[in-house]
Amino acid sequence: MTHLCPPYSFRVAALVLLMLAPAVPAASQEPQGFAKVGGYAGGSFVPNFTLDGETFDGMTLYREVGGDEIGILPKLDKQPKFKGILGYRGRMAALELSYERTNHDGTFFDGIGEATFQSVDLNGRFFALTNGRFQPYLLVGGGIPWLTVKDGSFLEDEPEKGFGDGSWKGYSVNTELGVALYPHPQLGVMVGYGYRAIWFDRATGITGTLFDLRPRFRETSKGIVVTGLFTF
Repeated sequence: MTHLCPPYSFRVAALVLLMLAPAVPAASQEPQGFAKVGGYAGGSFVPNFTLDGETFDGMTLYREVGGDEIGILPKLDKQPKFKGILGYRGRMAALELSYERTNHDGTFFDGIGEATFQSVDLNGRFFALTNGRFQPYLLVGGGIPWLTVKDGSFLEDEPEKGFGDGSWKGYSVNTELGVALYPHPQLGVMVGYGYRAIWFDRATGITGTLFDLRPRFRETSKGIVVTGLFTF
């Protein structure tokens, strides 16, 4: 019996299928965004950070419920704030851990003292238009803030014991809306407007005893935020 070669059209079809086979999985993959995916480090800057003075107004004393510890609630001045950031960037979202610390002058009526604000935050940053250099973003997250007022506590019934530091601890909800510019896939510069709501619910004073605040002390902070991030 004579064996005939496959028709020419069959050979052409087989070659075309072999050429297209590697391209089918590649075409089905999700397109990569402009910004590089990976771990990053950076920092943010707020030019005039303070608490808005809803509770820490510079005119209020707080007395421990059922006790005699007194806490001074000073009004904080505005200071530049720097925050260190570590995070991981995906195509459309990022998760970041940050720490911040600012030293303030606090006023209480005519008196002036020192106060330090600190916070550890865990935030998510969600991006749009990720194929381009300009990417709008929304930041949402939470934090653990605490405020230490130097010599901000004393005993009402025993004033002769002097003053001790007062420390106010709580939690926060962080939000920020802005635009990121990526001049290079590894480098991002962001400008946004941040708003933070804080609830202080625990405190310690001159005796070092931790007690609950009832009602909770509510504070807010807001302002322009400038952030720079470098992806490794």
